[in-house]
Amino acid sequence: MNTQFACSCLVVSALLLSCGTSKKAPKKGGEEIVVRTAAIAVTPSPVTTYDSLQKKYAAYLKVEPDKITNLRLYRFIDQWLNTPYQWGGTSKKGIDCSSLIQQLLQNVYEIKIPRTSVEQFYAKWINKFSSTRHLSEGDLVFFRTDETKVVSHVGLYLGNRKFVNSSSSKGVSIANLDDAYWRRLYAGAGRVDVKMLAAYKK
Repeated sequence: MNTQFACSCLVVSALLLSCGTSKKAPKKGGEEIVVRTAAIAVTPSPVTTYDSLQKKYAAYLKVEPDKITNLRLYRFIDQWLNTPYQWGGTSKKGIDCSSLIQQLLQNVYEIKIPRTSVEQFYAKWINKFSSTRHLSEGDLVFFRTDETKVVSHVGLYLGNRKFVNSSSSKGVSIANLDDAYWRRLYAGAGRVDVKMLAAYKK
């Protein structure tokens, strides 16, 4: 190979250098030069954006934002969150557990239920079960919080062992079923049977 040709090859190689893959191409005389191929442009996947409400309650429930899908439910909760507890209360000035759940079911699911937690627990159109393993969003969770051992507290299950309620200590808040306090007082759960409820109304 003469000196002039060698210099030409170096210039060509330098000009073709870019991000991409390389391959060797045969040249006459058994010599090889490196040819660089341009990299294929890859369009990045669009970033999924979430509603601020999804982010907020995903943090409460310790789940990914895409798990928060019932925005109507979480808008209702957000309107009431941190409202103080008041026995017999039904307004933003103060509300008790059963009124909160009564209003939640009415506004979010258009389902009417009795006023008190014990009436809600014994309603014929609420299918009761004991195991928390079968809970799903919208189920009622009941507790015995006084010495009479009668059902006296109710919340609504959200997911990942969390439920919304109005407690005497924290007002409207999100609690954890696995907390020792709630685990000790847990009385059972109930799922509204919509068909039975419709028949009951007739």
